[in-house]
Amino acid sequence: MAGPDETPQLRLAHEPFVQPGYAELNPSYEQPANAKPVWGLAKPLPRVVRPGMVPTREELLEARQNAQLPAENSQKLGLDVDPNDLEKGRIDKTTLSPAKMAAQVEDARLQREANFLDKLLTSDAKSTRLSSRVSRTSSLRRPRDSALGPDVDKLSTVEEGSDQATTTPAAPSHENLHFEDVQHDAPLSPVPEEADGGGDGGSDGGGGDDLAMNIPALDEAAYPEDLHPLIQELVEEEVHNNHTTWSVIRTHHREALAEALAVFVQLTVGFCADLAVTIADAGNPNTTDWAWGFATMMAIYISGGVSGAHLNPAITIMLWFYRGFPKRLMPEYFAAQFIGAFCAALVSYGLYHSSIQHYLASNASTDIVNSFVTNQREAWIGPATAFFTEFVGTVILTVTVLALGDDQNAPPGAGMNSLIIGLVVTCTSISFAYQTGAALNPSRDFGPRLALLALGYGSELFTNPYWFYGPWAGAISGAMIGAFLYDFMIFTGGESPVNYPLERTQRALRKSRAKWSRRLHLKGRENEKIYA
Repeated sequence: MAGPDETPQLRLAHEPFVQPGYAELNPSYEQPANAKPVWGLAKPLPRVVRPGMVPTREELLEARQNAQLPAENSQKLGLDVDPNDLEKGRIDKTTLSPAKMAAQVEDARLQREANFLDKLLTSDAKSTRLSSRVSRTSSLRRPRDSALGPDVDKLSTVEEGSDQATTTPAAPSHENLHFEDVQHDAPLSPVPEEADGGGDGGSDGGGGDDLAMNIPALDEAAYPEDLHPLIQELVEEEVHNNHTTWSVIRTHHREALAEALAVFVQLTVGFCADLAVTIADAGNPNTTDWAWGFATMMAIYISGGVSGAHLNPAITIMLWFYRGFPKRLMPEYFAAQFIGAFCAALVSYGLYHSSIQHYLASNASTDIVNSFVTNQREAWIGPATAFFTEFVGTVILTVTVLALGDDQNAPPGAGMNSLIIGLVVTCTSISFAYQTGAALNPSRDFGPRLALLALGYGSELFTNPYWFYGPWAGAISGAMIGAFLYDFMIFTGGESPVNYPLERTQRALRKSRAKWSRRLHLKGRENEKIYA
């Protein structure tokens, strides 16, 4: 099911005819497919440099003042190791004590961050340049003017599925910035001999001075307190096609519009399938499970390349926390998902209105309501059972989504993500829908619940607290726990908080507090210090 690997021949076979002059009239068509990051279900997830991964200016200055030898922490514990060996997993099993392992990991992290800052501040883009993904028609691109100087090279966009970062749209938030994962770019410095400099990194051995010279001279006033925004200066600007006034508006809200349309299509097909089986009082219940699976596949094909087709607030929250999805986009996504669900319920009800009225003439409204919302399907299903049905179902769905989006695992090729996730939704529906209806998604339940309330079905839609502890608490907590399990056991990327060392977690918290201090004007930008 993984599909064939993308090759130049395969890519060329799927290229459409492009008439000469088309690219000049539609410049965005020329930019590479990975010109902006898309966190979603249609292809592998982007690799991003998150704020906690980038040292602050204060840390840089402190590192220059207190430069230490490579592997100094390991040497203090009597270890004779090469940080390169640690990066390759070559750890002597006789030294597997927590203290010794922590010392080696700390040394490797400090060396990687030093290499990163050296390339960032000296604009050594040539050493980090990746092979460029060719555009659809030519290599013409428009670079962004860099604050680092007119001669700064730009990072190229990378092959889809690479473990390197991709480029970002103009003026994104800090959570959305990309840079090459430089920890694999340059070898870590070998451990110097004790006799040459000692283990303390003092001036007598000269090792500290050598390390300090590797860090470029820093004009403290020329750089912000947080160096993370400088990464944006090394990426290329996204090109847009703006032919009309509406196209300008669409450019600024394209992701939300695509998300709303995808949710609308998915849920309209799903609700209509449920209504058809209910009103006809015929057919296997699994018929609707297959309909929901294929409806999800359709939705991912519709918006997967634009918004990522989250289709689910729980997935959006999970991707923000574990994969760096920009939190500035979250309100728009939530609004799109709930509005799309609300409209889908109204349209589905309107299409089947005559049949629904005929059905209600001789039947209770319970089955009609159950075609739109989820709840305990039988009297013997208690709150705990209902909660954990939604929880476990969302855990499994999330683990699968992250596995398909992990380019270092076994991501499907040839655009198979949409089909496979559709089959996953079918499978989870068959497995978990009997007891609750398997929402696994807050908007899939809450949107139609509001629509039925507007249609006059009464406040009893909210008298059962399941509407909150099932699709909301169960789905969101399931998504977070499912992502934690995948990252804890499988994922190796540094953007996941599970893989954050304590120092990066503390750094991210300091940056977050400083950012909110600036926004709330609690203290002046000039007097603000990341380190208390």
